[in-house]
Amino acid sequence: MSVKKLWKKPKIILMNIGKCRYCQAEMVNTESFVAFYGGDKAHYDCMRKDDYKQIINKQKEKDARNKI
Repeated sequence: MSVKKLWKKPKIILMNIGKCRYCQAEMVNTESFVAFYGGDKAHYDCMRKDDYKQIINKQKEKDARNKI
């Protein structure tokens, strides 16, 4: 009689997914990240910080135009 072999699959597979679009740090698939159209990826926190910077810059430009 043959013995039944049980193959256990690893629980977590770590993969390098590339560099962050904003901070250029290497990212692993266990970190929270977003993928952009075109294949770029970024940390979620880096993307959020950049979005806030863009909102602030747009508001400053709008205020500057209103003063003129």
